[in-house]
Amino acid sequence: MMGASHAATGAAGWLVLTGPLAQVAGIHADPQLQIIGALTTAGAALISDWDHPSATIAHSLPPVSNLIAAGIRLIAGGHRQGTHSILAVIAFTALAAALTPIRITLAGQSYAIGQGIIAAFLVTVAAKALRIIPTSGYISAWAIGLGVGAIAATTAPGAWWIPVSVGLGVSLHIIGDGLTKEGVPLLWPAKPAPPVPNPIWGQDGRFRLMIVGTTGSWREWLLITPISVYILMVMAELVPALIETGVNLPAITRYFPT
Repeated sequence: MMGASHAATGAAGWLVLTGPLAQVAGIHADPQLQIIGALTTAGAALISDWDHPSATIAHSLPPVSNLIAAGIRLIAGGHRQGTHSILAVIAFTALAAALTPIRITLAGQSYAIGQGIIAAFLVTVAAKALRIIPTSGYISAWAIGLGVGAIAATTAPGAWWIPVSVGLGVSLHIIGDGLTKEGVPLLWPAKPAPPVPNPIWGQDGRFRLMIVGTTGSWREWLLITPISVYILMVMAELVPALIETGVNLPAITRYFPT
């Protein structure tokens, strides 16, 4: 799937998780958590393509993101290999969980640099994928990244929802690519053939349910259009609510246990 499509599915996934599903479970998510989480999950939904030097995420915060892309590509064995597996979901989620609690203390003030770095990166990736900022260049990317990072680092430490956002985004990316004819190697590094031939688990060890067909096809656009409409409808409700109540930092800190 295209980068913008992945970002849209990530954002929609978070809005469903913190909206209808949360309500069924009797949990209330404030508008700011839903909006911020939608942005970070939109960015996280592009993490799996960090194995490609031309991907949006590889150029999100140059030159750092480009160098990391080269390393990931080497470890993952190329494009649509290791980063499109169950192991990748576990690894990226665990990495986010390990980085989120990291903090430093300067002049008696504690700064949650771990969550600041993650939030800055993911929101910048989402902004580029959704064409909010130019896809090329680095000035606007670093500007929004540093701004978001500063806010996240000084809000409060230990956001439990950041690893959830990353895990959800990566999972939705893999599911999305699994709808294309290329499929995904879910069991990587193993690529076993199915014990019984079937249309979903291929002899090449990849899993695919060819609803979308080729990346960027009309079927992909047909799938993403209602998802995008859903995002716009939910945001049309959340943004006015956020403006009316204001960005309530004490409310936000409930999601950042120390």
